[in-house]
Amino acid sequence: MRRIQGYDTDTENPAPVPDGAGCWGAVDPQRGACPLADFSGKVAIVTGAASGIGRVIVTRFAQAGARTVIADTDADWGENVARALTDAGHDVRFVRTDVRYSDQVDAMVARTVEQFGRVDILVHGAGVTVHKEIVDISDAEWDLQINVQLRGAFLLSRAVARQLIRQGEGGRLILIGSTAGNNARVESGPHAVSKAGEIQLVHVLALELGRHRITANIVSPGLTDIAGLSRTVQHPEYQQAFLTQVPIGRLGQPDEIANAVLFIASDQADFITGQMLCVDGGYSAGKLAVQGPSNPPPYDRVGMEKPLQD
Repeated sequence: MRRIQGYDTDTENPAPVPDGAGCWGAVDPQRGACPLADFSGKVAIVTGAASGIGRVIVTRFAQAGARTVIADTDADWGENVARALTDAGHDVRFVRTDVRYSDQVDAMVARTVEQFGRVDILVHGAGVTVHKEIVDISDAEWDLQINVQLRGAFLLSRAVARQLIRQGEGGRLILIGSTAGNNARVESGPHAVSKAGEIQLVHVLALELGRHRITANIVSPGLTDIAGLSRTVQHPEYQQAFLTQVPIGRLGQPDEIANAVLFIASDQADFITGQMLCVDGGYSAGKLAVQGPSNPPPYDRVGMEKPLQD
């Protein structure tokens, strides 16, 4: 078993994402892209895009006409994704990048500009998993998840924002959040903390960059079905426990997350900034499992008159 940016597992390469999967409307037969998501002339960087949700997001950007960069530490999968998309007629590059380090982040952004002439969109989806209680987490495990997810968000946002300001044409910073960012759960310490930190980071970015017409937002997925797209495996017991808290009662699909990302990245979302869009089937709306009994209310405790008795 080997660690990559996002996953620990030994599974085989995932199947390619088909052109036009999950489109908002009819697929353009000439390009395999959604007509309502035209990113021709745009350049998008997607981190953690060698697998999972990120892979679907970068595929959808490519299908919609964007030139794209896959930034990931997994060279095997990243190069395979780039090659498959290039063979399908899209302009995609893989740049091996560990988002914990500013020199690698800055070099990746510089290479993007060198090859494509500009950058317009950042999607930071790289992540790692550490499922332990706080008392059992090592310093290294804590630092790994915080640094990939939160420090990486800072380094990437800073580097891309500097380039966007130089270009003077606005742009999009999009962080992939998590329901754990605003709904803590056990064995999620550094994950929940990093995702909560991303929320405040986006708020500050929105305030500071608005004058440059740069928007900053979070798309926060609920539990999403990534079978066949990722090296990681979701345990059925965990899925079932999670689904008891989801009003819609099913897992999310990667294309549903990509739909939200492409919308936030589009011109249609030009007036949306500093926001978190939860794509979670209602999970973050409240506590579905907490349902009160049907006993009559204790009127004497809430200052109301008790109803007359017959």
